[in-house]
Amino acid sequence: MIPYEKFASVYDRLEADRFSVRMAEYTLKILNRFEVEVDEALDLCCGTGTAIKIFSDRGMVMSGLDRSREMLKRTKEKLRGRNIPLYCQELPRFEIREKTMSRAPLRGFGLVTCFYDSLNYLKNERELKAAFRAVYKHLRPGGWFVFDMNTPHALKTIWGSQPPFSGVKDDVAWIFRSEFFRENTTANCYVTLFVKSGRSWKRLDETHTEKGFSDKTIKSLLKDVGLTVRGYYSCLTFEKPTGTTNRICGVVQRPEK
Repeated sequence: MIPYEKFASVYDRLEADRFSVRMAEYTLKILNRFEVEVDEALDLCCGTGTAIKIFSDRGMVMSGLDRSREMLKRTKEKLRGRNIPLYCQELPRFEIREKTMSRAPLRGFGLVTCFYDSLNYLKNERELKAAFRAVYKHLRPGGWFVFDMNTPHALKTIWGSQPPFSGVKDDVAWIFRSEFFRENTTANCYVTLFVKSGRSWKRLDETHTEKGFSDKTIKSLLKDVGLTVRGYYSCLTFEKPTGTTNRICGVVQRPEK
């Protein structure tokens, strides 16, 4: 089962899209800091389209990509009337072409974003490098890539040590349980949802698995595919990460030449 196929129906009701709001606003600050103007952008793993809506409101010509068809259904509803292209594809090796023909040129963007630790869902360094390479191919020369990732420290101390988290609203209840696997720096989050349907409740279960990558590995893989790190921060700030940083943000550029 693809993660977020079941979660999609209640994602916004649980206010899980609030982080997308924060990341979109943070990205606008980043663009201002580097004096970057963006005309056309692609949001990878776009979820329910919250970040796309914010960027579109700022005048960017947006496209979105997600592997969950159910998430994309919600995105279409949220973006109704905006004529924003949405693609159901999966990282790491995505391809968006100018035309439907298989040999048509890849579309180029001035900005690619990937929020809410979506890159942590990639299983190993090979897959992460392939995703970075695909981003490189879709960036115009001089284009920018902004992403966030959970650190190994976050997976260990938050996913691996926190007690189960639960809550309830009128029509949905949830339980999140997680565990950390030290041997391969991965963590599982077990999501159990109870969604009201008429007079009854339906139970939905998903497992989300994330992999932690060191700062050194992330920077090395970016360099390997030809991307230049212009900023590397403790996420939502402009400060350098430390050993206890839970989430990083990478600000990366494809060279002009």
